[in-house]
Amino acid sequence: MRRPILSTRFLGINTAYGPLRNPLVRQAFSSAIDREALVRDIHQNRYKSAQGILPPGTYGFDPQFLPFPYDPERAKALLARAGYPGGKGLPVIEIWSSVKPLDIEREHDAIKKYRGEVGIGVELRYHLNWPQFKAMVEEGKLPVFRWSYTADVPDPDNFLYSLFHSKGKTNITSYHNAQVDRLLDRARAEQDQKNTRFESYRQAERLIMQDAPVFPINYSSYERLFQPYVKSIEVNALGDPYIPMRKIWLVK
Repeated sequence: MRRPILSTRFLGINTAYGPLRNPLVRQAFSSAIDREALVRDIHQNRYKSAQGILPPGTYGFDPQFLPFPYDPERAKALLARAGYPGGKGLPVIEIWSSVKPLDIEREHDAIKKYRGEVGIGVELRYHLNWPQFKAMVEEGKLPVFRWSYTADVPDPDNFLYSLFHSKGKTNITSYHNAQVDRLLDRARAEQDQKNTRFESYRQAERLIMQDAPVFPINYSSYERLFQPYVKSIEVNALGDPYIPMRKIWLVK
């Protein structure tokens, strides 16, 4: 059984760290990487490449939203505008991960190669103790880090307010944009669910992705093998915890 779930995997960018404070540098990071090639060549299309932070199945998801397509020439121009022509003067940026399976190592090597081609030096680092890694992220000690975020409900607030409001409980990129805060606060207070509220979230996501505090890589998938005698399995976009077990029956 395979289907999309409400989860996005991304590189979080510490917006309070050195040259990464400059949104032009963060935008150059995003323009320098071919995420579709990562999913196709390294993960064999197991996932769907991500453009924004909201995954398919989330209210307000916009399939036409393509903020930073792969464009190395644009990445070079952005670096030059930021004061680092050809990457000159830009320090090497560390990318951290808490896991090290072969496909992730290959993905990180590809990201290093892509960014090196536009003048962004990258050093890959691993810290495999999850509690310690999580604490380092939350304390703002890592410049760039691999992260996944899974929703509890299919509502855009679950992603956007938590991750990107200045008071969000999981604002792990130290991101702050007063206009985004106002849009997210307004969306929480709005009663018109299908129009005004979701439009506020879409506007907020556009502003967030323009500021590039994260580089979305892929939307995750639910993948499980069940024996053929297990019947009436229903899986929604929230995954295992929401399977209605009372409906399942076994063939004798």
